[in-house]
This record gives sequence, structure tokens and C-alpha cells, in this order.
Amino acid sequence: MTIAAASESRFLSHEESEIVGSTHYPALADVDADGLRERQGRLRDLRDQASEIARLKRREAVRGAPAIPDAAVHAARRKQIFSQALKRASRQLERLDDAAARARTARGAQKALALKRREEAAERPGPGRHARAGMRANPSLRRAMGVPGDKVGGVS
Repeated sequence: MTIAAASESRFLSHEESEIVGSTHYPALADVDADGLRERQGRLRDLRDQASEIARLKRREAVRGAPAIPDAAVHAARRKQIFSQALKRASRQLERLDDAAARARTARGAQKALALKRREEAAERPGPGRHARAGMRANPSLRRAMGVPGDKVGGVS
């Protein structure tokens, strides 16, 4: 279940809200790949921490300890918010990596095309002064036939 960006601030501290807010669209498009990788690490840490707290709150509720009402739900929502922010950052990083890969492929194709065109336009040397008109017959090394052709096949 997605959580609206405006309601995220209810569940987060100011610092966490800034980190998560930087993963929403207008701010996310301005971040470079290194900044996204750094945010991914921070969001993973926050998500893991929120997940651990949510698990502890669920255990407290099951054991019957006096718990704050909706504490488990609050911790679970925080985990969802961090997971969604991490997912947005990861998708943007994947988009940036794909764009870089496409650019590398295009550069390689342009380089290959330039090499091909240079090869087609290369000056080739002429055939030289020893070019011949064509093939020459080689004399046969077999012995000449002793029987004339008009006598072949006749009965003797």
C-alpha cells in the first residue's frame, strides 16, 4: 500500500523526512548516480532499523506487555515508507545505469562505423607491372597416348 508523500512526515523525524523527500520525483531527477548510491545505503539502514523495531513491537503485543496503542502499526508504516523510498531510488539508479550503457553502446557503434568507412575509403595499391591476361595452360606430365583417336574402340 502506497503512502502519500504529504502523510509521510507524520511518521518520520525531520532528518528522515528530508532523506525520504529527496527520493520523490522532482528532487530525484536532479541527483547523480553516486548520490543515489549513498542514499540507497542510508535508506537500507533506516529500513532495517524500522523493520527490527516493528518486529519487536509485534513481539511485545503478542506477549501481552503493556504497549503503546498502534505502536506496531506506526513502526510498520515507517518500514513501508523507507522500503518505498529505497525502491524509488533503486529504479532511478537503474535508469541512470541503463542510459549510461546505451550511451556506451552508441559510442561503440559510431566507432565501428567510422572504422568501416575508413576501411572502404582506403587507397589500395594497383596490380603492379606483372599482371597477366589470365590463366596459362600447363603441359601434361602424362605420356602421350599411343593409339590414334580414329582407331580407339575399333575391333582389331
